[in-house]
Amino acid sequence: MRQLRDRDFLEDVDGDLFCVIGNVHPPGRAICYLKYVKGSVEKAVRAKWGRGGELYSRILPHYSALGYVEAREFLKAKKPSYVRFDEVYNIELTEVPLEKVARHYKPEERLRELSSGKSLDKLEQHALELAALIADESGVKLDDMGVSGSILLKIHNPEFSDVDLIVYGRANSLRVKEVVNEFLNLSIKGFERPKGDMLKAWAEDIVRIHPSLSLNEAMKLYSAKWNRALYKGRQFSIHPVKLEAEVREAYGDRIYKPVGEATVKCKIADDTDSLFLPCSYAVEDVQVLSCSISGKLDIREVISHEGLYSDIASRGEYVVVRGKLEEVYYNRSGDFYHVIHVGSYEMRGQDFIKPIRWRL
Repeated sequence: MRQLRDRDFLEDVDGDLFCVIGNVHPPGRAICYLKYVKGSVEKAVRAKWGRGGELYSRILPHYSALGYVEAREFLKAKKPSYVRFDEVYNIELTEVPLEKVARHYKPEERLRELSSGKSLDKLEQHALELAALIADESGVKLDDMGVSGSILLKIHNPEFSDVDLIVYGRANSLRVKEVVNEFLNLSIKGFERPKGDMLKAWAEDIVRIHPSLSLNEAMKLYSAKWNRALYKGRQFSIHPVKLEAEVREAYGDRIYKPVGEATVKCKIADDTDSLFLPCSYAVEDVQVLSCSISGKLDIREVISHEGLYSDIASRGEYVVVRGKLEEVYYNRSGDFYHVIHVGSYEMRGQDFIKPIRWRL
């Protein structure tokens, strides 16, 4: 059965638009962030004209934990029942009541609509061409892909909007990664990584909201990214999303308790789930460089809700990680251990995952 998936969108009964975060959600609710509200809003980042000439105001200022908090606080003042303290994650989250959802936007259905080829504008044509090329070259079925973002919602600007593609399933995502990486490395078939002034501009944008990164580090990051680049001069992103059969845990299997902050050097033991959001790295050979609490730590995993750090390191690599330290209770085994969480609003952009190879 098709359930809520990462990067689906939900429209509530008032026409406000929310992006779904991850595949695991509490009963009767969806963990999301507010991206657009219907109508003109004073605090909006910008406005978009959409379906039927209706105006939508973008509330999310930027993709980061702090941007999420700004959108959450706006929503909390407007619809307090949508924001609650989650006792599993021990933080305040936007959790849309499913009873308030009027429409569920599915990226694969929108791409299927584009593939029918009826009266497409130039951005829709561009998105379909990109998806079809990737599907043909990778052997992934177009039905296993989707298009998210403003194109999904039909509030895109054909001149300026980006293309946000979805790939469903781990195996499909790895095939797409291999093909797109090859195209980018060779700069063929219209694919290019940002270079020169554009690379610097992208890096400067990231450093402003992630001050723990230097400009040089941000440039190294974007110089290697396979899932955010250019196709025929227009920016695109590709987001791997798990299928239902690949989701190995249920809401509440793990209870997270924040206990401090930590910086560690560690080795990536398993990068299987690093493609997805939240991304996860199993770690070993952990060396604690600094920690706000004393006592023995059993750090087994690094989790990031910041997409910037998805698929940034591979098995066997060493990384330096700074983030919120959490104690985890695993209900299935009764086990306690620690994780470092990157992308929390408590760290205010001072957290990171940095591969040691960046120093070379």
